[in-house]
Amino acid sequence: MRNRDYCLGMSDESTSQPAQENPAAAIPQRDPAEIEAYNRVNRRIHLADLAISLVYWIVWCLIARDVVGWLGLPGGSRWLGLLVAAVVMLGGSVLVGLPLSYYGGFVVEHRFKLSNQTLGAWLMFQVKAWLVGAIIGGIVLGGLYVAVWYAGRWWGVWVWLGVMLLSVGLAKVFPLLILPLFYPSKPLERPSLAERLKELAGGAGMTITGTFNLQLSKDAKKANAMLAGMGSSRRVYLADTLLDSFDDDQIAVVFAHELGHHTRGHIWKLIGMSAVTSSLMVTLIWWRLNPFAGSSDPADWTAAIAAFSQVMLISSVLPLVIGPMTNAISRRFERQCDSDALRVTNNPQAYRTAFEQLGRLNLDDPNPPWWEVVWFDDHPPMAQRIAMAGDYESRMSKSE
Repeated sequence: MRNRDYCLGMSDESTSQPAQENPAAAIPQRDPAEIEAYNRVNRRIHLADLAISLVYWIVWCLIARDVVGWLGLPGGSRWLGLLVAAVVMLGGSVLVGLPLSYYGGFVVEHRFKLSNQTLGAWLMFQVKAWLVGAIIGGIVLGGLYVAVWYAGRWWGVWVWLGVMLLSVGLAKVFPLLILPLFYPSKPLERPSLAERLKELAGGAGMTITGTFNLQLSKDAKKANAMLAGMGSSRRVYLADTLLDSFDDDQIAVVFAHELGHHTRGHIWKLIGMSAVTSSLMVTLIWWRLNPFAGSSDPADWTAAIAAFSQVMLISSVLPLVIGPMTNAISRRFERQCDSDALRVTNNPQAYRTAFEQLGRLNLDDPNPPWWEVVWFDDHPPMAQRIAMAGDYESRMSKSE
């Protein structure tokens, strides 16, 4: 980020503040025992989901060759055989995980008063997610086996290039095509706030194509914000739950944090990290599928299709192995953006109250177990993030 200070939202009492267009609604306090209970049950659900997924794909690795042989290759076509096998394997994965998904995503969220979804709305959300996943997964699956069967000895390189191009493409189109399928949005109807965020972005040398009110409250009571997209598709999304419960100073802090990801080049750095991890993933996939590359023997087609279960097991295990490293890098990026938010707004009070309110709205565990942070959390614990406001104030007082 450029070595400049932007004093939007100064905490100095002598500085006049613009009147808020929409007064923030009060956020009720939550019982610490309730927060602990919510995170404890989600922790168990997450671990159970991982265990079920691993067991499911291990079982498939053991039976896939026989099952694919039993299914046969309809019409003698390996492509029809691949389609049937993929539908059976992936469809089975969805069905096996559905009860736990329902319990965690619907029952628990309603129990702790964090969801506004009806059962029908929840089911429709899942169907949309399955359809989007099927389209993206179909592209990946088809591209993988096109490379294996037709791309020659360097097929692994073409797979890696395809994965990287797809990642960048999805980042580009996410706010334009994918996000609207799940959450409608409309232009932000708070002119002074929109202008303030535009000035923050402009001061950091960034142009945004629009600021939008994301209609999150139709499904959830949680709050969120994002700066999504790349280049001409870069947009600011502020959840209506955030707009209703946070004042302009607090929203400016949250936005300054999101802005930091782009000004520090975190998007491209994460794509670079993805390139490294994708290289490892493709290497492991190459190890399992290369024996069948370019073969015209139907027996090899069957073996190659059966090996898809091994590909899925690799894609389930590898994130657990490299998770401590990738999460540590992500948490470092988040801390950098928190520091930027404090420096750019120079308003530690707004920063502190914003994160305290986010914690209450989302029932975040302020101090999760160390193993959860190491293996699964890509953001620092909330208590550490809030403590940064005190550290900032101490540094500022010493510099005066």
